[in-house]
Amino acid sequence: MIKVGIIGGGAAGLFAACFLRKEGVSFTLLEKGPECGRKLLLTGHGRCNITNRKPVTELMQGYHEASKFIKPALSSFGPEDAVKFIEEELRVPLKEEENNRMFPVSDKASDIRDALVKYAGQMNILTNFDVVDIEYDGNQKYEPFTVTAKDGRVLMFDRLIMATGGKTFPKTGSDGKAYELLGGILGHKITPLYPALTGVPVSGADKEFTSSLSGVSVYAGAGLYLDNRKKNKTEGDVLFTHEGLTGPAIIELARDIPEDVTEHDGWIELDFTPGRDDTEVDKELLEQIRQRPDARLTTIGASFVPASLSRAIGERAGVTDLVAANATKEHRKEFLRNLKHLHMTIDRQPKFETAYVTRGGVALDEIDRKTCQSKVFPGVYVIGEALDIDGISGGYNLQAAISEAYIAVRAIM
Repeated sequence: MIKVGIIGGGAAGLFAACFLRKEGVSFTLLEKGPECGRKLLLTGHGRCNITNRKPVTELMQGYHEASKFIKPALSSFGPEDAVKFIEEELRVPLKEEENNRMFPVSDKASDIRDALVKYAGQMNILTNFDVVDIEYDGNQKYEPFTVTAKDGRVLMFDRLIMATGGKTFPKTGSDGKAYELLGGILGHKITPLYPALTGVPVSGADKEFTSSLSGVSVYAGAGLYLDNRKKNKTEGDVLFTHEGLTGPAIIELARDIPEDVTEHDGWIELDFTPGRDDTEVDKELLEQIRQRPDARLTTIGASFVPASLSRAIGERAGVTDLVAANATKEHRKEFLRNLKHLHMTIDRQPKFETAYVTRGGVALDEIDRKTCQSKVFPGVYVIGEALDIDGISGGYNLQAAISEAYIAVRAIM
């Protein structure tokens, strides 16, 4: 009987274990930490946004450059399949929330993690098994892979599933060290690593600005600029913090911020009236000034954005206490500029410690997209965050891990 080794006990590794258990395939899951699924417990702010129920054709568009690569996996085992497996096999009821996001009814990520561990079988899981070496003996017909742990333990397998995670939230064990196995030992090309799905710190006066508004959320357009070139743009909720900016619109931009951003002119531009051009907004602003000449310009601005943000924009524009009737064209244009083109200077690349997903990893041209088997090292399958695949927020990344685990197990069988 074939014997499979799964290296990594995160979401991808646990789902691979469950699929193998369901098919009766012998396996051992090797987790270097004291327990499995530690990062899974953090997803969805502890609630576990396990998948997204969008149609596959729509869902695949949320994986950036990897959208074509991920299509076979999503088509083989999509959101509906994942929901069915979780509810019927794992026995965890799910609920659907805004934007097709799926959560456990209990709102507890631990329910998903515990169900995965139980289904996989604790007897098939070895914790505190920190893999430091993998050897392959092509002359052996059976169990050609020898896996060695840091403490000297040795196990042998016929196939390996590398579900070793990325570099984000290192305290959960996802510290990036596994790329030494994937790159240095197995010979895979590792693409540059970026923190993704995380807030963006801003500097100087911009940090004072965001700090004064900490906790305020507003819908806005957001554009990332490096050396006067727009790298990416998004639209959605923006949340001000003591460190800078976060929220759905901002965290999607983090993946494009390079490590050497301080050597470039990097900033985020916020537009608090997306979908309307400057001329249209200026016309409305001017009309309100005419109708309410005794109101402060910042009070009028509160019809576009939250009052606290309007006051902060007014201070930044130098019109804090200015009465509308006394506003010159220059005053109005400066207020409009901050309303439509608020410039926030990026302080540094976001930290991996706070990012939910890693952009980068094993190069996709070295992986068979129909099976997740390595083209460099046959018999090795790479799934989950170890791959150069990162999806947008909303259950995309966990669904990718589930789908990849499924096609890898199907290929092994």
